[in-house]
This record gives sequence, structure tokens and C-alpha cells, in this order.
Amino acid sequence: MALRGVPHSVRKALGMSTVVHVSLPLLIILMMAIVGLELTVADLRRVLHYPLHVAVALIGQIILLPAIAAALILVLEPDPVIAGGLILAAAAPQAISSSYFCLLARADVALSVTLTAVSSALAVISTPLIAGWGFRLLLEENAGFALPAGEVAEQVLYGLLLPVTFGMLVRHYVPDFVKRNRTRFQWLSVFSVVSMLTLLLIEQAGTIWCYLLPTVSIAILFMIVAAGLGFSMAKSLGWNREDVVTMVAAFPSRSLSIATLVAVNVLEQLEFLSFAVIFFVVQSLLLVPVMMLARPASAAD
Repeated sequence: MALRGVPHSVRKALGMSTVVHVSLPLLIILMMAIVGLELTVADLRRVLHYPLHVAVALIGQIILLPAIAAALILVLEPDPVIAGGLILAAAAPQAISSSYFCLLARADVALSVTLTAVSSALAVISTPLIAGWGFRLLLEENAGFALPAGEVAEQVLYGLLLPVTFGMLVRHYVPDFVKRNRTRFQWLSVFSVVSMLTLLLIEQAGTIWCYLLPTVSIAILFMIVAAGLGFSMAKSLGWNREDVVTMVAAFPSRSLSIATLVAVNVLEQLEFLSFAVIFFVVQSLLLVPVMMLARPASAAD
């Protein structure tokens, strides 16, 4: 089934843009390597200090978030462009951006980093299973889209795990070099994110405009419900303020990078990324003020 929108019709005639097809994966690999520079083996070992927190977060993100996405698709019946993007976002691992949100709120950054590391490590299994299940049950019959789990696993392996592992090894063997250039690497990461979003906005301008209102609406709903899920799960377990806020930041923070790799290299349907772009913007616009409001008064500068 062909997806609607001018950009797709153009790509159908001319083929996917070589610049986008090559540039996006390279930018993602670069970003994931920089993420690895922020991680250490200690971040994975810290699971032993947060066993309940990690278990609760993983159950929520791997099982409940995809269920929420499926419910939204079944109830609202959005166009496949939006539904496919929502499935990819829900199946993606936790993004490193959650740590920056936690930093704004003076929440538990160490816990957030640990959750990101564990979520990323498990993504080679969880993302193919969740995304494959979502496309098979929600899109294959009506829209003709199927998602081969093996190819998705390859994208997670080559686009996330290997670059992150490389970054961790660089930090382990040349820590002084990483420390001296940390600010430069962070700015390079920001540049990579902005470049990726710019490419997607240019490539998907027509699709984004065509589906802007329903995409924004569903992105807001998914973000609010995801944050509310993290809040309610942590609050019900009696966790402290820092950990509750950490869960609020962690649950909506999905890796745009993995969604991009799957859409570009497996499905070859960039239209699905129109949702990811809007969701990233909505997430930032909503979470930043929430994190600032959650910041304790004593931490105000």
C-alpha cells in the first residue's frame, strides 16, 4: 500500500535520496559512539544497586509502552504514516536525552544513565520483537507492511550496540582524552542531532504538513500517557522525588536514532519518521518546562 503525500510520490519515481540514505545512518553511528563516551561498565554494574528500579522501568518500557501505542492506534485509527511511526517510537530503547532532562530537574542522573545503558543493550532483542509484533498485528493486514525481525536486529546491532561499545572502549582506554574533549564531543552530538532533524524536516516537509494536526495530537497523547505511566509506577512504589522525576523523563524518551535506522534501512519508508520528528519536538517542548518545575527550590541558580 502506497503511503500518501508528495514526498513519497517523488521518491517512488526517483528513488530514495542518496544523501539522506547515506547521511542519516552515518550521523546516527556518530551519535551512538558519542553516547558510548558517556557510558562506562560501571553504569551497567549499577543495575545491582537499582534492581527494582531497573526491573520496573524495563517492564514499563518494553511491555506497557507498546501496549499504550497499540491502544492509541486501535482507538484513534490514524493513517499508517502515523501508526508506523508510533510503533517504531514505542519499540525504540530509552534515549540518552532522558539524562539531560534529569539534569535539568536535579533528578537521579546516574539511574537514568543506567536505564539507558540497559535498555540499549536489550534493544537488539526487544526492538525487533516489539516492532515486528506491532507491524504484524496493526499494519500488515490493513496497510500491507511487515517488518522482518532479523533485519531490525541487525540495524540495532550495527547502528547502536557496536558504536556505543566503541565509545565505551575509547573512554576506558583513553579517559584523559575523552575528559579533555568532552565539551567538544557534546557539541558534536548536538550538531549531529540538529543535522539529522534538519534532513528529516527537509525530506519530510510535505508529509509532516499533510499529517501535522493528527501527528501532533497523538504525539502529545503518547508523551503524556508515557510520562504519567512512569510517574504512577514510581509513586505507587513510594520512591523519592529524584527517582519519580527520573521515571517521568525516562518513559517518554525514545531513541529517534533507532526508529530512523529501521525506517530508512529496513522499511525504506521515510514517511514513518514524520511522527518521530514531531514526537521529538513535542517531547522537548513539554518535558523541559516540566523538569524545570520539578527542580527543587534549593537547586535554583
